[in-house]
Amino acid sequence: MPIGDWQFWVVSLAAVGGVLVLVKQFKPVRKHRKTQLTISARERDDA
Repeated sequence: MPIGDWQFWVVSLAAVGGVLVLVKQFKPVRKHRKTQLTISARERDDA
């Protein structure tokens, strides 16, 4: 590996960036939302 070559580092960083973009695309997104659990319906009396 040509560790002293600057082109090696540019291409390596581009490859790592591409992998990060791909991982971000396929990672499931979890949205944490607060929901209001209220019951506002009236009880039915015609049983």
